[in-house]
Amino acid sequence: MIAVGGKLTLSVEGLGPFSEKLIMDLDTPLTVLVGDTGTGKSFLLRLFSVLLKNLRTTLDARALENDLTSEFGHPRFVVHEENEMGRVSLSYSNEMLIDVKVHSKPLVTSEAYSDFVEIEGWKGSQPYIELAERSVMAPDERIPLARYVLGASWASPPPSASAFTNILLDMRGKEHWLLEEMLMPMMEEGLLPRARSYFSKGIVAGYDARNISSAAVSLLSLAPVALRLHEGRALLAAVDTVELHLSPLLQAATAVNLARWAKKGWLECEENPAPLLLVTHSSVVLSALITEVEEGVKDKLVRLPDRYRLTEDDVKTVILYREGRVVKWDVGKGIIPPRYLREYARFL
Repeated sequence: MIAVGGKLTLSVEGLGPFSEKLIMDLDTPLTVLVGDTGTGKSFLLRLFSVLLKNLRTTLDARALENDLTSEFGHPRFVVHEENEMGRVSLSYSNEMLIDVKVHSKPLVTSEAYSDFVEIEGWKGSQPYIELAERSVMAPDERIPLARYVLGASWASPPPSASAFTNILLDMRGKEHWLLEEMLMPMMEEGLLPRARSYFSKGIVAGYDARNISSAAVSLLSLAPVALRLHEGRALLAAVDTVELHLSPLLQAATAVNLARWAKKGWLECEENPAPLLLVTHSSVVLSALITEVEEGVKDKLVRLPDRYRLTEDDVKTVILYREGRVVKWDVGKGIIPPRYLREYARFL
C-alpha cells in the first residue's frame, strides 16, 4: 500500500553542476526551485523526467542510458568534471524506487548492455509505475510543444516531454474544461472572448497555431500540470519557468492559481496528491507567492477560493547558489527570495 501524500525525494551527487550531494524532498503541496542561471534548476527537472520515465516492470539499463543520452548527450559527459562517477536516486516515502551510478569512463564489466550506467537499486512494482506514468513535467520547450499540439510543426518531442505532450493532446481531443479554465485570466482581462469552446468558436480553430497569442499558448501549455494537481494519483507535477510569454499580471495570477490547485489537490485527492515543483527566475512570481502566503491574493484573476490559499507550512523554497565553482543548496519554509534577486534590487 502506497502512503497517501508520500514524500518524493531526488538525491544527486557528482552529476551536472552538482559536485556535492543535493537532496530534494517534495513533501509539501508546493516546492519552489530558484537560483541563478547555470546552477542546475532545469537539469534537476530533466533528471526527474528521465528517472520517472524509466520506472517500469523490466529493468533496462540500456533504455535509461539512451534517455540520458537524448537529454544530456552521452551519460559520461553528465558526470561532474571533478568526479569519475555520479549518482542519482529517486525514492518515495523513504522506499528506493531507482538508484543509478553514471560513470565518466567505460567500466570493465561482464554486463554487455551498458558501459556507463549501472542501476544499483530498483523497484518496479506496478503502483509506483502507474504513478510515475501519470507524472507530468512542463519543460522549458513547452511553448513549441503546445504549438505542435495545436497543429504547428515540431520535429520530435524530447523524452522528458512525452507525458506532457500526450496529456495535452488528449485534453485537446476531449476539449477538456480545464483548457478553458487556464485561459480564463485572459478572458477576464478582455484579451480573449468568452466562449463555451474556444477551439470550435475560433480562438484556436481556423488559425495557424504559429500565429496564436504566445500568452494563450503559454497558459494552455500549463493545463496538463493543473490536471494532475486536480486529479492527484501522480508522483509529481512540475513546470519550468511558469512566466514564459506572460505579462507581469498574468505571471502573478498564473503562479497563484497553480499554487491553489496544488493545495486543493493536497486537501481533496483521496490518494497520492501530486506535489507541484515550480522552477522560476521571476521576481514577479516570487512576489505574488509571498503575498499569497502572507495575506492571500484577492483578485478576480485568482480562480480558486481563499480556503485553498497556501500558508507557510504548505510551501518551501529550494535555493541553488554558487560559491566559486561549487553549487550549494539551501531549503527554507515559505517563499525565500534568492540572493541574486536581492542583489538586483540593491543595484536598482
